[in-house]
Amino acid sequence: MKKAWLILIPVVLVIFFMVRSGGNDGKYIQEIHQFWESRHDFFRSSQASPFVQKGVEYQKVEYYQPNLDFKVNGKLDRFTKRETLTLGNSDGTTAIYLKFANATFKVKGKECSLLILKALGFGNQYLLAFGDATSGDTTYGGGRYLDVVIGKSDQISLDFNKAYNPYCAYFADFTCPLPPSENLLEVAIEAGEKNYPY
Repeated sequence: MKKAWLILIPVVLVIFFMVRSGGNDGKYIQEIHQFWESRHDFFRSSQASPFVQKGVEYQKVEYYQPNLDFKVNGKLDRFTKRETLTLGNSDGTTAIYLKFANATFKVKGKECSLLILKALGFGNQYLLAFGDATSGDTTYGGGRYLDVVIGKSDQISLDFNKAYNPYCAYFADFTCPLPPSENLLEVAIEAGEKNYPY
């Protein structure tokens, strides 16, 4: 009887940790669904929505199913020498941004780096525009955006499940910054918003 209990202990522990992990995963998946639902509400009814501005009925954007593999932590390397970068826009114009920092991280086992830019004259507004191996296929060819929170730490969290399209993905006459060459990833980021329309 004693031996039977000893055998059962590891099994019970495995089940416990599986349930515990599943609970955390479930909470995270719910958070991502809520994030996209809030964007659906915005697109449907906000005066700032490109669909409302154009008077076009909104059809729900589609996105990849949430995947924790695409929620990564990285290292933030701020530039001590602040240089500017002239960035191309979707309509052929350009805009000048400040090179703020590099975010280095691993995704799908590959080392990656993304350049974070800062908008000039707009306070602490950052731009992280990126392209990846899905761009022009299942996701918008002009790249996608990711909102970042930057504090005093040299660590940064990047959740590609919240990657979204710029407005020019919906209507070509909007002006949108395109990803800098440094931000064209070879890895496929199969997370976040997909191409539109579908």
